Amino acid sequence: MYGGGIIVVAVVAAAGYGIYEATKPTPTPTVKVEPVYPDHTKVDLAKKTPFVGGVFLGIDNPWDKLNLAAFKWYCGDVLGWKYEVVWPDADVAKQNDGAEMLIKKGVDALYACPLDSTANAKIGEMAREAGIPIVEFGIDMYNPWPLAFFQRDDREAGLHCGQYIVNALKEKYGEVRGKILHIHGYRGSASDFLRSAGFIDATSQYEKLSIIEVGNSWVETAEFPKIKAAMMANPDLDATFEEMGGFHDCVVKAGRDLGWSEKKIKDLICTCDDHFPVNAQGFKEGTQDYAELMPTAGYMCAPALETLKEFWKHGPDALPKIGDTFSVKKYVPELKIDATVDSWKPLQWFEDPVYGVSPTEIRPGPCGGSATPWVVIKDRIVTEKNYTEDFIYWNWPIWGLKT
Repeated sequence: MYGGGIIVVAVVAAAGYGIYEATKPTPTPTVKVEPVYPDHTKVDLAKKTPFVGGVFLGIDNPWDKLNLAAFKWYCGDVLGWKYEVVWPDADVAKQNDGAEMLIKKGVDALYACPLDSTANAKIGEMAREAGIPIVEFGIDMYNPWPLAFFQRDDREAGLHCGQYIVNALKEKYGEVRGKILHIHGYRGSASDFLRSAGFIDATSQYEKLSIIEVGNSWVETAEFPKIKAAMMANPDLDATFEEMGGFHDCVVKAGRDLGWSEKKIKDLICTCDDHFPVNAQGFKEGTQDYAELMPTAGYMCAPALETLKEFWKHGPDALPKIGDTFSVKKYVPELKIDATVDSWKPLQWFEDPVYGVSPTEIRPGPCGGSATPWVVIKDRIVTEKNYTEDFIYWNWPIWGLKT
């Protein structure tokens, strides 16, 4: 089931660099919170087919579309479970309402990616009241209820992008100086805060760097005029950092609209925390320099759903243990790495060091803290030297995304 309606975009201007000192995430408390779990015996897999609710961001974005396709495939086709989907059109209130609707319909679990890590913590509270588990992907919520969280290290991704720019500016000028356009994602998202924190760690020590903040949107049409205005006000721009990806064509189009030469546009040092087809096109045209290819689709969805299965079979002892190394054999032994979609095998978990994903560590959740195991899935690095390598493209056609 897909929710209709108008996309609601939160716009909160980040008016200057100092805002980060006030909004940087506070360190995770060292006091261990003992998690409380729902009753795993509520779903006897020998007697009942689970009914799972999928709660997505609902944005017109390849990343979320890939996640939706993977969820339908693994939950429905591979596991044979029943499911219903909420697609809230990037509206925080609609996401909460959609989750509440699924709970009232009697889902046995939620598979969720919160739009706003604080506001959507209500989903955790509703699930706790209903006694049903949640597994998360992509973005964490400030609630200890989720069983596990599957995602990349957002702070590390921002750090790598910032460091790439720092190194490139030093090579260009002989010192680290210049202007960087910092293009945000949605400011209620923990991913935005964490990526910002990493970027700041890489850049804040250099007094000759100026950071121009712009953004707070999931939507390209809302982002473009702000990017263009920032570029018009800063014709001497040196670099861009796209925090949540998908906006690279906004940078290129804005430069052309402003009459910048193709050389000037190509000379911009453009980095990105996500890697979409628009970024691949940028590499092809010579306007993109560096990207972090974040985990998508089956790499978050399939192990999250298998974690639910293991929990229902064996209880809390089967959940990922913080401080451990996550492995399929240990935590999700029934993961269908050989399951296919139109003869493709979307999952290559540990099986192929080139196309698959690397072994992953388990940390305390960035929001849930010591109560939530966070399975950190490593990014892939993409530069102008390797953007044509097969590992970047091989899984896109599976979900109908053109390369």
